[in-house]
Amino acid sequence: MARVGFVGLGVMGGQMVNRLLSKGHEVTGYNRTRSKAQWLIEKGMKWADSPKEVAQASDVIFAMVTNSAALAAVTDGADGIQSGLSAGKIFSDMSTVSPAASRALA
Repeated sequence: MARVGFVGLGVMGGQMVNRLLSKGHEVTGYNRTRSKAQWLIEKGMKWADSPKEVAQASDVIFAMVTNSAALAAVTDGADGIQSGLSAGKIFSDMSTVSPAASRALA
């Protein structure tokens, strides 16, 4: 089974991770506010201290954040998802962002 990573564990992302965990998937996750992810950690999700760590620990990485600024915050920079990607990994952005923001990330 692929190792799954999730950045953004709010209403949508949290429920997706919950479902993946219930089906036996290994999930590593990150959220700006760790306390909001505590219930998922208690269900078996592995916590990462940065989006980069999620990408490094996972084969397939999902981002689900609220806007373009939040997406840039979790994808760019030394601790961003892009810094943790390597050959063979899959990154899927499911955030609430503009088409222009998605194109810029591609």
